[in-house]
Amino acid sequence: MATFLKKPLSPWRAAIETAFYANSVKKTSMAELYELSLKQPEVVRTDEPLYKPEQYGLPADAKVLVSIDGGVVGRTAKARRLVRELAKPESDKLKAILLEALYQFNRRPGLWLEGIVGLHPDFMIKAHLLSPASDAKNMLDWGFNFTPMMEPWAGTFRKSKVLNEPDILVFADPEWSNPAYPSGLVIIDEAENCITILGMRYFGERKKGTLTLAWTAGVRHNMVACHGGIKTIGNKAPVAVFGLSGSGKSSITNSLDHEGTLKPSEHVTVVHDDAFLIDFESNLTMALEPSLFDKTDSVRFNDPIIKYFYSAQNVAVLETPEGERKIVAEDIRNDNGRCIKSRDMFNHADYCAAPDKVIWLQKDTSIPPICKVNSSGLAVAMGASLSTLRAKGVENVDAKELEKLVIEPFANPFRVHPLLVDCQQFMKLFKAGCECYIMNTHAFGTPDDLTDIPKELSLKIMTELVRGNIEWRDWKRFPGLAIPKNGAEIFGADFDKKYKPSRNAVYMQYLRDRMQDRITYLSNKRDIEHDMDSSFIDPLVVARTVIDKVLNPV
Repeated sequence: MATFLKKPLSPWRAAIETAFYANSVKKTSMAELYELSLKQPEVVRTDEPLYKPEQYGLPADAKVLVSIDGGVVGRTAKARRLVRELAKPESDKLKAILLEALYQFNRRPGLWLEGIVGLHPDFMIKAHLLSPASDAKNMLDWGFNFTPMMEPWAGTFRKSKVLNEPDILVFADPEWSNPAYPSGLVIIDEAENCITILGMRYFGERKKGTLTLAWTAGVRHNMVACHGGIKTIGNKAPVAVFGLSGSGKSSITNSLDHEGTLKPSEHVTVVHDDAFLIDFESNLTMALEPSLFDKTDSVRFNDPIIKYFYSAQNVAVLETPEGERKIVAEDIRNDNGRCIKSRDMFNHADYCAAPDKVIWLQKDTSIPPICKVNSSGLAVAMGASLSTLRAKGVENVDAKELEKLVIEPFANPFRVHPLLVDCQQFMKLFKAGCECYIMNTHAFGTPDDLTDIPKELSLKIMTELVRGNIEWRDWKRFPGLAIPKNGAEIFGADFDKKYKPSRNAVYMQYLRDRMQDRITYLSNKRDIEHDMDSSFIDPLVVARTVIDKVLNPV
């Protein structure tokens, strides 16, 4: 697994890797996993044809299988523990828990699936998933989401650039339980590219856990780790959008016509809507996954999009009068229904040039629908303090938490390397000439007086932004930001009436408070966690000082 004699192993990796070689474990294939999934008690076989099954060695008549996860249908961030942050006695406690979990796991039949993370020969890492045979469906989905070690992907991997990285190891046992960890336990040793996922059924934990390790490896190779979408429109340079689930990231990235505002000549090529790396050395943006793990809340009954499905999770299945079992999505059964589908649904590529535009998608109602950021320092500060609302059902959190505005730096809750490193990497990107914008995809105004920002407007803004048709004027109350000068001309006569920042004291105080939220968050990162530099906070302090003078003139 690319670890032997490379360097001293951590006890975490040593324990996990040893478990792969137990007598109870055997290597598996996508074909075997499909057959085992058909027999898995909680899995539902639909009559929806699985997209191009032959490429995975599956039967030509293979069907989309639906896994049902019970009451938890989203990620559980509170279960995560980072090895680099552990101190005694917790470190010793978790090591003992891991060793016992592996012992109990190895007393049952286990399966080992080999895969590849990364689609460009400059960045491909071999990955290994170890799980009980009873969890075949999640293993199958992991193979769909990344790529199994089979042709043609294996051939590309053999010719790929040799990285000084150990293989990624993922150990997942959903049958594990411990009363001290009712929500499960995730142990991440990012320095050794290994992760343990215990007591968690939801597939997204395996996907994001694997991506977490790949992103971190990319950062070690002077790349920018990106949780976002990237696409090209016509002959323009790529544009990247960064946002949490529910921010419009996938809707904006995967839209082929921007609600009819794009011309036929402005053809769209999507690289990915979730995970990629930007490599400074080669000036490339490289996708990490060949497929899409997307929400199904907008998937209708008999939707043509289902043609591209490989798999689905936590959606309803109903039987027609003709006896066919069909997918019923739209989040009717539960929140956060999901599918894994092919990018063949649109024109796509595995890589592109580095973006020349980065857009922070935020649900900060103090910010207009679109702003241009005029300084690299402020661009990083606004990304490091990206403010948004959590998507309903995506994360396993209390309902009250969904109503709170949260800050998630660079929209990446899966980052395990220091935040300061991300700041430094994005600063390199902006200093190299990449432009930065902020797009509010939620609503604008004060809490008692909000104007909705429809998806159609966001897509229209994206179109005109790429075309270069927006003229900008400085937002004097927020130094470093600019707002559209010709908004009414290109977005409708009522654009300024709805979205022009007010000068009244109520709005100005609200804007000031939201700025202070960002400053406080980043200052705590600096002063308490020692993971921030004042240079990435100062641009926000300057802006807040201007508003202070407006609110309290001498």
